[in-house]
Amino acid sequence: MNIFAGVRWWSALASLALLVSLQGCVALTPSHNTPVAAMPASPQDFLSRAAAQPGLGPQESAFRPLALSAYALDARLALIARAQRSIDVQYYLLQSDGVGRHFLRALRDAALRGVRVRVLVDDLYTTGTQDLLADFEATPNVEVRLFNPFPAGRRLDATRWGLALFDISRLNRRMHNKLLVADGVLAVVGGRNMADEYFLQHASGNFADFDLLVTGAAVPALAVGFDAYWNSSRVHALARLLPSDEPPALRQARFDAATAQSHDTLPPLPAAAQDLLGYGPVSAALMHPPMKMLRGTVQVLVDDPEKAAGRAEDGDDPDTVTQQTLAAILRTQRELLLVSPYFVPGERGMAAIREGRRKGVAITLVTNSLAATDESFVSAAFARYRPMLLREGVQVVEISPKVLDREPAAHRRGGSSAGRMHVKGFVIDRRITFVGSMNMDFRSSRLNTEVGLLVDSPALAEDVIRLIDTLRRLGSYQLRLSTDDQHVQWVETSDGQAQVYDDEPGVDLATRLKIFFFSRLISEKLL
Repeated sequence: MNIFAGVRWWSALASLALLVSLQGCVALTPSHNTPVAAMPASPQDFLSRAAAQPGLGPQESAFRPLALSAYALDARLALIARAQRSIDVQYYLLQSDGVGRHFLRALRDAALRGVRVRVLVDDLYTTGTQDLLADFEATPNVEVRLFNPFPAGRRLDATRWGLALFDISRLNRRMHNKLLVADGVLAVVGGRNMADEYFLQHASGNFADFDLLVTGAAVPALAVGFDAYWNSSRVHALARLLPSDEPPALRQARFDAATAQSHDTLPPLPAAAQDLLGYGPVSAALMHPPMKMLRGTVQVLVDDPEKAAGRAEDGDDPDTVTQQTLAAILRTQRELLLVSPYFVPGERGMAAIREGRRKGVAITLVTNSLAATDESFVSAAFARYRPMLLREGVQVVEISPKVLDREPAAHRRGGSSAGRMHVKGFVIDRRITFVGSMNMDFRSSRLNTEVGLLVDSPALAEDVIRLIDTLRRLGSYQLRLSTDDQHVQWVETSDGQAQVYDDEPGVDLATRLKIFFFSRLISEKLL
């Protein structure tokens, strides 16, 4: 999800002059949070015993793909339900919808058991969520903090942006990380935010995505990364931004009422169920250790929260997640699978692709089609690179909105629900896999903070390739150049029959007009 989505830009811009003239702009001062550290794993905890992998080396990690949304939600809820001492949660987006409320209620229940719960959320999309979060925080053992927040006018998007007119550069840099750590022993890392559309619960559009459940050596490193954000001067306590003199009991009762029905539309998975990769629900696996998990070495990549100060805007910071993953990509010898819902390679990305092709590396790119994406301006920027990629011999595949047509859960609320891909990662030489929050665009590389894992495991690589191959079969276009080499064509194959499109398929007139009039006004560096 991009910063241009969900923000009511036009109403905000219309209000700027009046707001500034009446009240002026409000600056955000650095926070002074008391440093707090993650709780290390304890061998006596249930999750430590359930996650134990016999013979796992001290430098190794074990991991389990979470390829389907129901299994990804089950894993998170299972860790929360079984945690005994601590849960640390870090998300770019945590919505006040069915999934978000169900998730928060599970965290509330854990806190009532005595579990310390720390929730860190980026502040960009909290206009409609902050009151629920504030009531949630009235629960003992819960603390909520916000990354890079708006200092004033928090009730409306228009006033948030209007009162920060001269602080736009700071507010343009967001925390895009997605992470959950339970009892210091198990973590979930990947692309999913906590909102309906990431778990096939949205009425109009849903994402196919991917996460990894991990234990072993990677988890303490992820916990250290979480602490770096939690204790950052760019993170502010929600209680200070939104103070309340209401009695805690009243706020707790209001939260309970708001979330009481959230579980009704999210039935639990049967214990014997299996996903397309042959993994069952984590909730059942925890009860019968050792869990089925793959093994390998994992390099944890976490952006410094000070990336939000603008230190990576020139694209030359070697410590960013993007630069470290690019270095890994440049070591590819034979085969590279790139998967990103939003793909804007820029000059450096194209140089890396050309270098790979010069070495004879077979490169496949899988991204969203314009009809499937929720970020049409990003897709418009990508369109400039399509001919270059095809002429370099890159296999370009675009996911179509039909990708979730055969998934009943995506249509349980009735009507038509567009399918979109949100998987972020790559596979190098069928051995090294990146799983995380990073998109392959300027925003992830230079503006947003990210987290991810570089995993050395041929078995995981094969699982990810199988998942992407499945998405391609369910709904995609193979791109090619026309016979005269002048324009791009989209080839859709169904039941052995190929249909060729000379223009972007499935795109409505309104989207085409929006791109035509506005895409040239938006720099690639903002996408």
